[in-house]
Amino acid sequence: MKFIPIIEALIEVIKPKQTFLLMLTFIITFIVAGGRNVIPAIAAFFTIAGTTALNMWLDRDIDALMMRTRNRPLPSGELSSKICAIYGILLFNFGFVLALLIRFEFALVLFMGLFFDIIVYTIMLKRKSPYSIVLGGFAGAMPALAGWVAVEGFTLPGFLIASIVLLWIPSHIWFIAIYYEEDYRKAGIPMFPVVFGVKKTLEIIIFSTLLIFIILLVLFLVLPMHQLYLLISIPAVLYFLFRALKFALSPEKSNARKMYKLASVKLGLIFLAILIARII
Repeated sequence: MKFIPIIEALIEVIKPKQTFLLMLTFIITFIVAGGRNVIPAIAAFFTIAGTTALNMWLDRDIDALMMRTRNRPLPSGELSSKICAIYGILLFNFGFVLALLIRFEFALVLFMGLFFDIIVYTIMLKRKSPYSIVLGGFAGAMPALAGWVAVEGFTLPGFLIASIVLLWIPSHIWFIAIYYEEDYRKAGIPMFPVVFGVKKTLEIIIFSTLLIFIILLVLFLVLPMHQLYLLISIPAVLYFLFRALKFALSPEKSNARKMYKLASVKLGLIFLAILIARII
């Protein structure tokens, strides 16, 4: 009867919600680029899942210190660290080899996702620098770039779409860090809001949101799309900007979680707008 809990633990260490969101950026970008084959999506899924499992393996000690994460499979003892490490390596290697069979540039982007997530973010910066998410955020942008590169190679639209994800990541991570500030402080993780405070954090989030607004307009100029794209994406960004400015005026920690969720809705609407505007 121990078999079922292990399966559940193996599913949990790939963070299904996070993996789904990253896969959504990949699939939509892949379809927008003209891709139709399901094999690249399988390769992307396994590399993303493998990278996430390895991240969970490396973070098992700090996860045990935080209320939000101490019940995860590794700190709770549901899954051994050795099994998690082997599992992550196997998942990533399978996806990477599959990607190599499709296109070298595609495999390279997926590898860069692992490099920025595991090496740059988790090992080099997360425990040492408040700027960890700035460079580590490149990992979150790689699935979107991979979706484009799998079909079109390295061209401007792919980089523009990936940059939207890159600039979205501070709002995604830092709002939840504001909400769980004491958890991060207890675990000794120098997240930007913990080190520099909410005001400085909000300034960067607002600035990055303004950059997203500009990139959306540039993308419309370089990638033929229906005007419905602007009608969906621009209001989504402007509404988030309004809410971020409102939060900055009255930064109540209880509202930080709502902003975290709203950030995901914003990104979802942007990618939905891109998809709809390309297929109609």
